[in-house]
Amino acid sequence: MLRRLLNSSILSILVGFSLFIMILNPASNIAVAIRPPIGDNSQIVYQNYEYATFICYPSIEKITRGVDDLNLTMKFTYENNTLIPNSNIYYNITNTLDEKIFEETVWVNTTAEFNRTIPWQTFNGQDEGNYTIAAVANSTTTTSYNITTYFTLEVLPVGQVRMFFPINPAFLIRNQDNQVTCRIENVGGTTVINVSVTNEITKTGTVGSITRSYSINNLEIAEGEFHEDIIGFFPDTYLFQKHSFTITYRTIGVPETQRVYLSDPIEIIVMPDIVVESFLLPTNVTMGEKYIITTEIINNEEESLIIVPNILCDQINFDDIDGIIIPEGSNIVSISGSPLVDGVYSLNFGLELEWTTVSETKWYSILLLTQYQIIDIIPLENPPLILQPRVFFGIVFSSLFVGLAYFSRDIIIGIARRTITTSSRIFPEISYPLETVILDGSNIAWEEKSNSNKPQINNIEAMINRLSRANFKKIITVADAALRYQIDEQKRLDRLVREGAMKMLPARVDGDKFILRIAEEENAMIVSNDMFKEFRESTPWIDERRIPYTILDGEVYLHPTSVHPSVEIGSRENKKRKESDNTFEN
Repeated sequence: MLRRLLNSSILSILVGFSLFIMILNPASNIAVAIRPPIGDNSQIVYQNYEYATFICYPSIEKITRGVDDLNLTMKFTYENNTLIPNSNIYYNITNTLDEKIFEETVWVNTTAEFNRTIPWQTFNGQDEGNYTIAAVANSTTTTSYNITTYFTLEVLPVGQVRMFFPINPAFLIRNQDNQVTCRIENVGGTTVINVSVTNEITKTGTVGSITRSYSINNLEIAEGEFHEDIIGFFPDTYLFQKHSFTITYRTIGVPETQRVYLSDPIEIIVMPDIVVESFLLPTNVTMGEKYIITTEIINNEEESLIIVPNILCDQINFDDIDGIIIPEGSNIVSISGSPLVDGVYSLNFGLELEWTTVSETKWYSILLLTQYQIIDIIPLENPPLILQPRVFFGIVFSSLFVGLAYFSRDIIIGIARRTITTSSRIFPEISYPLETVILDGSNIAWEEKSNSNKPQINNIEAMINRLSRANFKKIITVADAALRYQIDEQKRLDRLVREGAMKMLPARVDGDKFILRIAEEENAMIVSNDMFKEFRESTPWIDERRIPYTILDGEVYLHPTSVHPSVEIGSRENKKRKESDNTFEN
């Protein structure tokens, strides 16, 4: 027995040493490629890649003048769907007389399809007919790609007015009268009369009062004409609000018709006295070091404000960059991130001011426009020989073969048995009556907080993985818009959204109400520890479908609903465990 063990050990040492030599020898017939991890979101950019994919098309073939915006879908990437550096899309729109009525250049900083909206005012005064969209995509690493597409403009047969604000959003000054220009246009095909702005019908946004003054009555506006007027706004504090007004008018035709219309909303922003004094975006960083963005912000208000940085650079993993509290006075803010892979990449940086309403709904206003910076991530110098990947892993492999020679068959079987026994903590499985389940993403993320007291993306991913092993055929995960600015790892959350595993609700949507509505429409269970107390009178089935849960050290445990007892089906798993034990014993 001793001789056999010794021979096995010597053979293992020889095999391990041979592998070690082959790994070190570049002329060996065995090719071993060892790469350092570069992160889930990293992208390899081929600087000499010539072939690209370019799309540009309108969302609909016909739009109505003065009524519809024109939405364009665009995408410009390499054929392998990676980002093209230093690329842009130029496009223009020409009317039936071949006159250019709109043009724009868009810098491309995404690998996904994205939309551009051309507002309805662009087509006012234009004639019916076919319009042309000509687009060209350019970059420093590809040739130019051209697309020509078309859409049709239609005109309403009767008169119709539309009220909007040419300067929108309007940045006002508090404690003084601000005059804001409004325009009322006849976008239809006949004259309108008795046009009046009667009253303010809607107002949303943050707390703060605004005094308004206006008088617009009994206008007559011919087809294609407009009327400009002034509405006065007197705000008494900094705020962010949206205001819309009711317009009444009559159409000329048979019969004459009284119509009521709601104006386009005007966004009113009264900024606090806060200034971005300076900022610094370094142009390079070395792998293993920190990339640090610094900015000086002066808050002249007598209270603290919240600033939210917006940073887009998949090749740098930034630290916690959710809301940053800026006290009164001068503040130096530093944001650091760790490079994931060397190379030349782009970074976009901007700052937003966070506003909160009485109902805790959050709004955001631009404090610093997006700044674009090219960054050179420099690779590390070659490490010492013993730390180079091929040398290091060769030694590890050799040691592993040597170590395995000293373990007898009984010891290996014992370790395997203990591992299976330990890892098979079988909890009774629970079956539920419905095949679809809705995940309350925000509630789940907050269930077990991170060390920095933030909601965890790990909770959501663990819950999705847990439910994928249950009896559900369809899993829908939704979360409030605010979670994106609260989560501990924002990039992982964004990846779930991009991959379609999770839906982010718009900023002003009530998450609880939406979850209950979609659960009723989809006939689904709900995973949430929220009791939904305020909705119980209108939704009596909550207790029948709500699945409570526990997250303990990253492990997810589902509980029965409070109405229907669950069916435990753990016997099959226990049987499998016994069969595994018998296999090892034999």
